[in-house]
Amino acid sequence: MLNTWRLQLLLQFETLGTMHRVGEVMYISTATVSQQLSILEKETDTILFEKVGRRVQLTHAGRNLAKQVRPVLNQLEQIEIALNDTSDIIQGTVRIASFSSALRSILIPVVSQLVKQFPQLQLRLTELEPDKSIPALDSHQFDLAVVAYFEKPQMLKQYDHSLVELGSDRLMVLVGEENPLVQQSAVRITELSEETWVMEPDGTYLSEYTQNLCSNAGFQPHVLNVFQSYSAIQTAVANNLAIGILPKLAVTEQEEGVQLLDLQPESTRHIYLVARKPQASNRSIQVVMEAIKAQASLVFADG
Repeated sequence: MLNTWRLQLLLQFETLGTMHRVGEVMYISTATVSQQLSILEKETDTILFEKVGRRVQLTHAGRNLAKQVRPVLNQLEQIEIALNDTSDIIQGTVRIASFSSALRSILIPVVSQLVKQFPQLQLRLTELEPDKSIPALDSHQFDLAVVAYFEKPQMLKQYDHSLVELGSDRLMVLVGEENPLVQQSAVRITELSEETWVMEPDGTYLSEYTQNLCSNAGFQPHVLNVFQSYSAIQTAVANNLAIGILPKLAVTEQEEGVQLLDLQPESTRHIYLVARKPQASNRSIQVVMEAIKAQASLVFADG
């Protein structure tokens, strides 16, 4: 019989892409990951990995085995959850990954409410970009993830996810009161080609998306200021140092001196609550999911 732990390492490798990352997630050495996956190759009498340049990747047979194994391990996880979920008490630890603006407006209020309502429930929040949250969820680092995408993401359907769309918001242009654009209620992306910008660092999802919008409009934004914090971005705009683009959810607490203009053409961001399907049957996780959906409905109703 195949060793389920080694099969889990295989799935982790498929999700994370390197043995080093698998070792980090599983709290074992890279050498141990390599050794155990070599044993799995011998157990299956199949070449599961191949070197391409300096990297190791799954062979066709390795990908096929991972595809066959994933639903089986999901079933085993569901059985384990059912066996352990015998108490009427909502308890245990639920780990949630979320992007910044949803953390502030949705997740933190939910945690504040639930820890009072269920004293034996522990909720752990981690701020994480959407493109990192789903692999982390699939590699069992988290139980839930709140993510946002401007296009319908195929990766959410790639594996066995329980998926709830919480709502949507759109990109807004932030300008200071001294900017001539403040007289307008909406602005086209092409009108921003001569502006000085403030953005998040390169590599973040929003920064990459905004720069692509500008590139598709025929220009590269002149980014003079780079900040991690949405509040710092607003402060720079309020002091007329730059213009910025943020999702509406990120500016629920609008700083004085900042005006929000609709961006044309409109860019809509869809926000999802994602769980692995086996985890979604856990009662503690169900309680957390319902609370997140309720809080999100309030947030997006106000928007």
